[in-house]
Amino acid sequence: MIFVVLGMHKSGTTLVSQILHHSGIDMGDFDEGVSYDKGNKYERESCLALDMDILGTSTYDVLDLAAPADPALTDVQRARMRGIIDECSRKHGTWGFKDPRAALIYDLWATELPEHRLIVVYRDPAEVWPRFKWHGLRKHLANFAYAGQYLLRWQEHNRSILRSLESSSRDRLVIYYKDLMSGDGEFARLEAFVGRKLIDRRKPGLYRSKGRGDVFLRVAEWWLQLTRGLSTSRTMEELDALRRR
Repeated sequence: MIFVVLGMHKSGTTLVSQILHHSGIDMGDFDEGVSYDKGNKYERESCLALDMDILGTSTYDVLDLAAPADPALTDVQRARMRGIIDECSRKHGTWGFKDPRAALIYDLWATELPEHRLIVVYRDPAEVWPRFKWHGLRKHLANFAYAGQYLLRWQEHNRSILRSLESSSRDRLVIYYKDLMSGDGEFARLEAFVGRKLIDRRKPGLYRSKGRGDVFLRVAEWWLQLTRGLSTSRTMEELDALRRR
């Protein structure tokens, strides 16, 4: 079986990938001595490189990567994708990959992947915003622009996921990160979905950025609602509804 983990950056996809990997589902080759903050995001290198090529980007800056208008695979990219799938299936049998960028182009992967299961992780953007916010005085007012850019990226990733889920009956599990970190219900759901006993890699002390939205984020929410018709609360409600199904 193949497991694909989707979600916005810093939504909990790394934790889920880590749990799966330590439970016998190969998610890639990782240096376990390197922490998350030092760069170990539990992302399969070949999938990450292909996603970046498809998206036409060389930057790892989350806020600079906008959703593509009409993503497509070249013949070379499709051959690379097939090669990754064939090699991983041959070597591992049960495997998967995680890359937040894949949320923007999952439908392209779906054209080549054999039977697989989706694990979606989502998080309230107000919890994550402090990780992107400029905390010094020098660029304090620039946070109005940063907040707008961040919230737009959050919407693009999650709206892309919602569109993919709503148009497919594929097996999927939707997990709310806050509940995963604050209780055992979501972890039990993950175990049942995967069909095996999982190694718990959660560390509640690392559950960071639990703050509420500030004026910068509230202005960004108002602006996106006004100019693009994007509502944070509506997107969260739709994700909540899919999780309850």
